[in-house]
Amino acid sequence: MTPFLYPQSKHRRTQAPPAYIKYQNYKPYLRQEFSAKCVYCCYPDGIKGADSFGVDHYRPKSKFPEFETHYPNLFYACNCCNRRKGNFWPTPAEDQLGSFVPNPCDHVMFTHMRYRGAIVEPRTKTGRFAVKLLLLNDDESVGQRETVNVAIKSIQEIHVRQSKTLAAIESRLNEYPNDVQLLQEKEKNEERLHKLERSLARLGVPNS
Repeated sequence: MTPFLYPQSKHRRTQAPPAYIKYQNYKPYLRQEFSAKCVYCCYPDGIKGADSFGVDHYRPKSKFPEFETHYPNLFYACNCCNRRKGNFWPTPAEDQLGSFVPNPCDHVMFTHMRYRGAIVEPRTKTGRFAVKLLLLNDDESVGQRETVNVAIKSIQEIHVRQSKTLAAIESRLNEYPNDVQLLQEKEKNEERLHKLERSLARLGVPNS
């Protein structure tokens, strides 16, 4: 499993925050709303930390100040995508040509872009425009995603081995339920599994 997957259906907002004067106050809600991942590149915030993510105004607040604290206009994005998107807003002509950045609430993201390993593959004119504007396939971004995918695969392989070890210990405990050494080994192995699962969660892979 990888965190780099674009949704294949539109996202329906699940959070209902109170009205805030400052848009920054919506960040915790947006983080939960979009599973702690950037809506544009799918990068999980558990690696760089939430401080490397911010509140994106889909309609730029410089051009649409009335939407500055309008929750449906706000998205969770990494600082890199947020900065690259900047104050862009398509003209009517650009919009007609598909030269806009899709968002997961108004568009089916997978229709426009999909991942092939660590590479974002555009599927439409809109996808090509978004990839170009947001520099989604620059060397640094691709390298980071490749590192994440390798780390996930390695941790998952260790998790499988650790799960088998724990199953063997539990099998022996069925025969010797009061064996102190086996009980200690079981506790140690359970903690190792929990640590591996926490690492996967930070990498954007939820517990199955």
